[in-house]
Amino acid sequence: MTTEVIDRPHITDEELDRFKKMLNTAMRELLDQADSAVSELMLERSRDTELIDSTAADINRTMNLHLHSRKSRLIKKIKDALKRIEEGSYGYCDICGEEISLKRLNVRPVTSKCIACKEAQERMEALIS
Repeated sequence: MTTEVIDRPHITDEELDRFKKMLNTAMRELLDQADSAVSELMLERSRDTELIDSTAADINRTMNLHLHSRKSRLIKKIKDALKRIEEGSYGYCDICGEEISLKRLNVRPVTSKCIACKEAQERMEALIS
């Protein structure tokens, strides 16, 4: 009796669909939040003239802009992950080409690096800074 090895991708089509839905939902939520934040900033700006303490308003605006910037970077990462799904490279490390574990993808579906390469990158960044 011979055992035949079947070459299958480590991520099934069902799992890819689940990741795609998860990423699309996250992006919709972030875009909705971004729209709300922009509206809030515009409203806040019109109220700033009424505030006595403009420093507090400036600090609040700076914090909101920082959060918006972080969300923008996450939206870009989501778009990149969706592109990798379409191209067929999702789930593979963009540095070493090895499979990214499903456990890691479930925790961070936007990741493009396996844990070993990400840790190496972080060590290198720590040495540089």
